[in-house]
Amino acid sequence: MTGQWLVFAVNFAVSVVIARYLLPPAALGTFSVGFAAAAMVSTLQDFGLSRYLVRCDTLTDQMLSTCTTITLCVGVAICAVIAGLSWPVARYYADPALIPIMLLIAAAFVLLPFNTAPIALLQRAVDYRTLTIINLAAAGANGAVSILFACWGYGPVSLALGFLAQQGARAIIAELLGPRRIRFALSFKGARPVVSFGSGTTVLAVSGAIGTRAPDLIIGSVLGMHAVGLFGRAAGMVDGLRVLLDGGMSSVFFSHFAQMIREKRALRDAYLDLVACYASVMWPAMLLLSLLAEPLVTLVYGPGWGAAAQALRWVALSEILFFALPLHTEVPLLGGHLKALLVRNLVDTAVALLCLICLVRFGLAAAAAARLVYAVIWFFIYLRLIQRIVGFSLRALLAVQARSAACTLAACLPVVALTRGGETLTVPTAAASVVTGGSLWLAMLVVLRHPTWRELKRVADHAWRRRRGVSRHDQPSCPC
Repeated sequence: MTGQWLVFAVNFAVSVVIARYLLPPAALGTFSVGFAAAAMVSTLQDFGLSRYLVRCDTLTDQMLSTCTTITLCVGVAICAVIAGLSWPVARYYADPALIPIMLLIAAAFVLLPFNTAPIALLQRAVDYRTLTIINLAAAGANGAVSILFACWGYGPVSLALGFLAQQGARAIIAELLGPRRIRFALSFKGARPVVSFGSGTTVLAVSGAIGTRAPDLIIGSVLGMHAVGLFGRAAGMVDGLRVLLDGGMSSVFFSHFAQMIREKRALRDAYLDLVACYASVMWPAMLLLSLLAEPLVTLVYGPGWGAAAQALRWVALSEILFFALPLHTEVPLLGGHLKALLVRNLVDTAVALLCLICLVRFGLAAAAAARLVYAVIWFFIYLRLIQRIVGFSLRALLAVQARSAACTLAACLPVVALTRGGETLTVPTAAASVVTGGSLWLAMLVVLRHPTWRELKRVADHAWRRRRGVSRHDQPSCPC
């Protein structure tokens, strides 16, 4: 969690500096469009190999060589495709800056074989200390290069240079700190099961990327680069808060659930506790972000970004539904339900695009509201699949979510009371209302004996025991 928070702090600070002082919304929109176009192809980047290496029972040097060879082929192919798309995309959007942006992003994927296997092995070993060092160094390289070249007048191209520096730093440090040296011996021996698993997860990744990146392309085409920049900052604030509060828990739970499935243990109680904890933390955070969208956007990015507040409100509200059913991709993958997951993922992508296409013509706020409409449908698309795999009843799920909803209402009550007349809160008033809401939230956790309260107590007890142990260890020994 500390690692995720540090990476978030670096990325958030860089985004604020760039948005407030260095690049206007249109420039950020140009980079977002170029990155979104590249991301449609770059979802092939690890060909599902990270998940394959985490979930397989045994690992050999031969398997690692095969996976590295496949990754190298995929990385070169991605580089060539993105580079080939750079000119058509630049011509379609009538923006020549998209050509160098996409070429730099393409070059970053040649570095892919140097970090995929080492990072997957670290995830398998649950070595998040080393992963923190790698991610923090990569984020620092990205921020330093982006800011430096933005100051030198490179505009949106500076962000692409930062992305290239990030991938370079990740590759070098992952190779140096990885749990075992990866041999770069070209080999396709035993590639069939790897390719079979990778093909299915690649279709899943491509479908997910279309749903994730298409908004930038569609909004840019209909509303222009300025609107893309505003929407990107709104989505970025939501993503940043999610990373801040999630603290890397999803990757930890992925490794933990993989172990539970290998040991044939039941998932029901663990998954319901996960739903309870996620909902009780993420729901209040996202609802507060929606309610305080205007003062937060103005405070963080400045008055020139005020129009992003309307988009932020809708995007934050949609996240409430996404967190009502966590690990919707990971649990079916680990349980061997890839085909059923693929069908639902394709349907959910089609729904996302349809909602956006229907509403984007009415403006930026309507385009953001399309995400909330999509989120409602998304929940019901995946509900039955997760329910069948994990084995919980709908009644048990609703009971868990009802307790989290009560905690959410308690946390947001002060803000709702102060804004019911339609007035905008000042920063000091908003901060005081959030602190008061946090106290009510904590009290409600105790009253309802919520699983999150149990987890908070467990963390506090563990920290206290470690502190006492360190204190005793640090005391000087008796001279006698």
